[in-house]
Amino acid sequence: MENTATGRYSLHEATTGGGNTATGHSAMREEITGSFNTATGDQALNNDTGGNYNTATGNRAMFNSNGSYNAAYGAYALYNNQAGSNTAIGYVASYNNTGGSGNTSLGSGALQFNT
Repeated sequence: MENTATGRYSLHEATTGGGNTATGHSAMREEITGSFNTATGDQALNNDTGGNYNTATGNRAMFNSNGSYNAAYGAYALYNNQAGSNTAIGYVASYNNTGGSGNTSLGSGALQFNT
């Protein structure tokens, strides 16, 4: 399966995952086995080693995240997320969601400390 990468270090560590699209410096840099992810922005989805079907748009959106079926729109949205099926829209929305699944956060700082 093919991946598409634009930007220095984007999809740098990809080995077996496929169907990924990364645009921006270090976007999905550590994505090793995950598939069907889309990352747009500086370090978006960086450090996600195996999540699938995620969309991250914004500076460091979903940085250090490992869940699947998530959507993050905004700088630092779903940063440090370790769960699945979440939607975060806005600056630092669901910033530290370490275990909650099925959440929707809308607005700057919404559910910022949800665990």
